[in-house]
Amino acid sequence: MSRSDKFSSVREIADAVCSDIATPEQLEALEHMLHGNVEAQRFYYDYIAMHMQLSQCEGPDLELVFRRTTEELVFRPSHSEHRDTPHVMSVDAAPSRKKSHWLIVPIVIAVVMLCMFIGYRYLSSSSPYIAELSDGSLETIGQGIILGDKLVAGNYRTLQPTRVRLGNGNILHLSANAEFKLFNRQELTFYSGMIEVESTTGQNTLVHSDSFTLDTNGSDLAVTVDNEQFELLTGESTLIQPKRWKPKHYWPFEGASDRVIDTSGDAHGFTGPAARRIDGLVGTGAFAFDNSADARIDVGSGGGNAPGTGSFAVSDGVTIEALIRPSYTGKFGDIDEIFRKDNGDQELRMLLSFQHDRGKAYLKPEGDFAQSLSFGLYILGQGYHELKLPLDGKNGRPSLAEINNGNSYHVVATYQVNTGRKSIFINGIELASYQYIPGSKVLSGGPGTAAVGNNPAQHRWHIEAFNGVIDEVAFYDFALTPWAIKQHFSEVQKGNNYFGLSSNQDNLPENVKIPLSPNSTYVIDPVTGLPDSMKSSE
Repeated sequence: MSRSDKFSSVREIADAVCSDIATPEQLEALEHMLHGNVEAQRFYYDYIAMHMQLSQCEGPDLELVFRRTTEELVFRPSHSEHRDTPHVMSVDAAPSRKKSHWLIVPIVIAVVMLCMFIGYRYLSSSSPYIAELSDGSLETIGQGIILGDKLVAGNYRTLQPTRVRLGNGNILHLSANAEFKLFNRQELTFYSGMIEVESTTGQNTLVHSDSFTLDTNGSDLAVTVDNEQFELLTGESTLIQPKRWKPKHYWPFEGASDRVIDTSGDAHGFTGPAARRIDGLVGTGAFAFDNSADARIDVGSGGGNAPGTGSFAVSDGVTIEALIRPSYTGKFGDIDEIFRKDNGDQELRMLLSFQHDRGKAYLKPEGDFAQSLSFGLYILGQGYHELKLPLDGKNGRPSLAEINNGNSYHVVATYQVNTGRKSIFINGIELASYQYIPGSKVLSGGPGTAAVGNNPAQHRWHIEAFNGVIDEVAFYDFALTPWAIKQHFSEVQKGNNYFGLSSNQDNLPENVKIPLSPNSTYVIDPVTGLPDSMKSSE
């Protein structure tokens, strides 16, 4: 199958874009097709670039030159000021110079006729220009064409502060040395420098990066990229579509069967006899656990067959998230597992649980703790460590009595590889942390199974079962940002799931658009594209 056939739906909308007749519905469909699909993005860009360049075949502005010394056929605009940017087509040299000269005439005629046919067929009703240079100066990087003050699809770099008017009428204000790629009249990718989108028409402009897409949604916005760090100044109605927001596994516990559905992956679960369905802490369903050996949900191994394999293996970080209403006894030796992955591989275990133990040599930071919420991971170069959040009622931490007061608590444990930060959050607030060397990776996954509400190893079922209610369990192969965690808690307080989506849908969507506070400055996480922190703009 050819690329054109494989991406026929993309090609159809690209034709409409080139002819300036694409509908808002088509543009939205195109955005979904291209999101996260590098191959489709490259096809779309190449297709647009081909259309733009073929349009130059029309009219008397085309000059063809055959270079005898190199046997190249050169297409270039006939205007003298553009003759330094030719489009070159190489012609294979024939064994005989005389024979090759004899072949040039039909080759030229054939190419010109083909160019005219394609130009007439596809481009006769469209303009190749998608933007206009209003002020400043640009240079092309690879593909890209500058004809006077007109720009077609391609890569560009500013040589000084520059203004570019897009085909949809909105204006780009760019700093010197800003690099960007134009796709069409309302869509670009931004790589470095500073860009401000001035919405003069109320039309939407899409600004892509490697980790997120911004919708101006008819308002202004500004983005600064410095050493892969992103800072965003929003307009009145900016939307962000992060590249990574979706959990690897998500068990919202809706439904009525004994099968526990993973709506974001394939780790569907089976319940033990004492894991009982009840009304949800949010949504319609949750599970109650009675602290017995039969209180458990087995969610499998994630397909792992060796350490570092399977859907529970992570590379950029990890997040374990749950909504709980505990009844933890706090007795010495009592463990209530919220989530645990290991079953036979103790060294590579991953867990989030209530514990009361002393004398452990693998705590980071070290200390002598009584009742705690514990987050355990195996860090390469460090070994297995647990982070403790004491249930002591100090420094904003809940006491054991408070954690058992019958209220629901949103608990989140994260580890971010690029920063080396390991954290535990309760109700959107970071209450415990430990700093590793940035870049320290996690070793997880493998054949061991995972469980919600108990230890997956049978010989531990009777002493590590949860007591209370668990709902909305999610596992991510990256670290949720503090901003995202606060947003998830905010949604829970409204009675929604973490993502503000309908709780009765079969599966999470591939993409979401998150509304951002107007006229605010955000730092964007380069790994996920999620906002990391936010402060009000002055």
